[in-house]
Amino acid sequence: MPDSASKLALRISRRLAQHAFKEILPLRADVGVVSFTFDDVPASACVAGAQALERHGARGTFYVAGGLTDALEEGKPCHSREQLRTLLAAGHELGCHSYSHIRCDTLTAAELEQELDRNAAFLAELGVDPLTLNFAYPFGAYAYNAKRICSKRFRSSRITGGGTHEDYADLNALKTHRLYDVHVDAENYDTLLQRTVRRKGWLIVNTHDVEDPPSRYGFTPERLEQAVAAALAAGCKVLPVNAAIDYLLQYAAPADA
Repeated sequence: MPDSASKLALRISRRLAQHAFKEILPLRADVGVVSFTFDDVPASACVAGAQALERHGARGTFYVAGGLTDALEEGKPCHSREQLRTLLAAGHELGCHSYSHIRCDTLTAAELEQELDRNAAFLAELGVDPLTLNFAYPFGAYAYNAKRICSKRFRSSRITGGGTHEDYADLNALKTHRLYDVHVDAENYDTLLQRTVRRKGWLIVNTHDVEDPPSRYGFTPERLEQAVAAALAAGCKVLPVNAAIDYLLQYAAPADA
């Protein structure tokens, strides 16, 4: 366990990171955007999660930790290589979630680079272009040094929690709403979706397993499909993270530029 001094240092480091290494994406699109993302990529997310999106013609982003391949997490089976290839073939996006699913805020620069290199190599074997990789911090644990390194390596980096993006997004610290079986965020999905529609913002949601019953970090297939349908019915674009960035960049420049 970190001592009190280490905890204080981490808090200071994270506070500094909030203001450093920003890459601002103005949000000026005609409609709101919703991105559905899956952390750790349990096997159920590869099947039921992907199907919930595909039934509505949508695709998602699956943040993969190569070290979890064919393993168990929270008692749930994780993805196989074949399932990841199936996701890619169906048009879904694979992102990076470190290799060992380890907190990035306490690693040295060399340790973090090694983790990211190892996962990049794993994803490259599956056919993922390392130049278009997006990242999600395991446990949402980021800090100054981690953000500095990840800002140079990834098209975007995602934290955990924080709600929807309005007016702009920091691509190096993207926020999420957690679609978990146990409600953990201050506002619910429906409220954030309405705000995303009204402000033409970008709402990124994340979950883990997709089954019934789900783990405390997961969501049922029925509720996930309802969330996808609600976003589309509200007039939002439902896009994976890479496609969302591409779409939003089309509108990012001022009209008089």
